[in-house]
Amino acid sequence: MSVLKISNLSKSYGMIKAVDNLNLSIEAGQIYGILGPNGSGKTTTLGMITGVLKPDSGSYEWFGGQEENPLKKIGTILETPNFFPYLNADENLEIVRHIKGSEDKNFDSILELVALKERRKSKFASYSLGMKQRLAIAATLIGDPQALIYDEPTNGLDPQGIADVRATLTSVAESGKTVILASHMLDEVEKICTHVAIIKNGVLLATGPVGSILSADKSIEVAAAENEAALGNWLRSNAAIKNVKHDGFFFECVVDEDFDIAQMSKALSQLNIYPTHIVERKQKLEEEFLQITSKA
Repeated sequence: MSVLKISNLSKSYGMIKAVDNLNLSIEAGQIYGILGPNGSGKTTTLGMITGVLKPDSGSYEWFGGQEENPLKKIGTILETPNFFPYLNADENLEIVRHIKGSEDKNFDSILELVALKERRKSKFASYSLGMKQRLAIAATLIGDPQALIYDEPTNGLDPQGIADVRATLTSVAESGKTVILASHMLDEVEKICTHVAIIKNGVLLATGPVGSILSADKSIEVAAAENEAALGNWLRSNAAIKNVKHDGFFFECVVDEDFDIAQMSKALSQLNIYPTHIVERKQKLEEEFLQITSKA
């Protein structure tokens, strides 16, 4: 089922085109990452689909247009979470529950999910930044929303806080919610999201499952001093090997994560091609991201 459909959505600030004819479709159960550099239009997009900002043109539709008030089915964090510092977790969540009009006054499962059950009676002012962010995530879960939206949820956190919030978001996603996550951090999207849309300057550059956009491929370098031409022909004819390039010293190419280098060497030796240089390394997500964003 379609949770969110965005059609030709655009928004400008004066001469700056923040979002330019954006089209996205997000299905139920997906953990959808909107990935892009700072200033790419991620927050503006989230602002429009939550009704905070008015689009210049285009449209969006939640839950196939079947909900009279779809925002009641959505939990959102768009800015730094603000709670009453002198109140504890239960008291702050009770205020959120009252605002949302939810009848469920039991926060046990929510606080357990975000790993704050043991600190529920501690004042908000005593929380670390990571704990404050996890309480904000807890607040989005009140009222049992179908979709959750988080804008840069690990911004400003230390490594431990980042790890804790990532674990919390993973637990939230595993509970069956649809999660939309905006981030400029490749590692965050790779570890949490099932699908990704990459945008830059408000333009959609790529979208699809994380594995097909930000793959776990390996890069290998291989050379054969006496049979360079034959080696090149073999590499280019092998369906499991992609993007074969020669830099004058060795061939560089991309292979799947499970590609067997030993089997490659064996196959080459049977053709009297004996590699004098083989090096493999993990394809860096940063390289792939830069390759995609350099198009814009």
